[in-house]
Amino acid sequence: MPNRHSPSNDPDSVAQVISKANDNLQNLDPTPFSENAFTVLKEKISDYIGQLVSESSKVAKRYRADTISAAHVDRASEYLVANTSRRFFRHLGTLGGLLLGASLSNLLSMTTSATYTTLGIVITTALGLIGAFMVATHISKD
Repeated sequence: MPNRHSPSNDPDSVAQVISKANDNLQNLDPTPFSENAFTVLKEKISDYIGQLVSESSKVAKRYRADTISAAHVDRASEYLVANTSRRFFRHLGTLGGLLLGASLSNLLSMTTSATYTTLGIVITTALGLIGAFMVATHISKD
């Protein structure tokens, strides 16, 4: 039997919130937007509302709350807004880690075989510097 008090994203309540938002949008003057753009805007707002309700529920569950509070909604909104740029920097950090690992692997290979070529040193140094920069950028943006 599900817990009646646990926060959830009940499809009926989400539909009601989206319906109210659409009603409010109907009263707005769409003048700065073309008809097509205003339709897309309404769709994006509906999508965002659904994601916000879902993420708010997840945040509340994470804190084992019985209800979704304003703080949970704020935290969910911050996560949704920042998620796009964070994803880019997370991928940047991952790629940087791969380049840094390749650099260290190449350095270890050159050291164990005692084979030091100018091209090998340049590539290893370049991979290390670029990889370290990418990882540092990810860390600073996180």
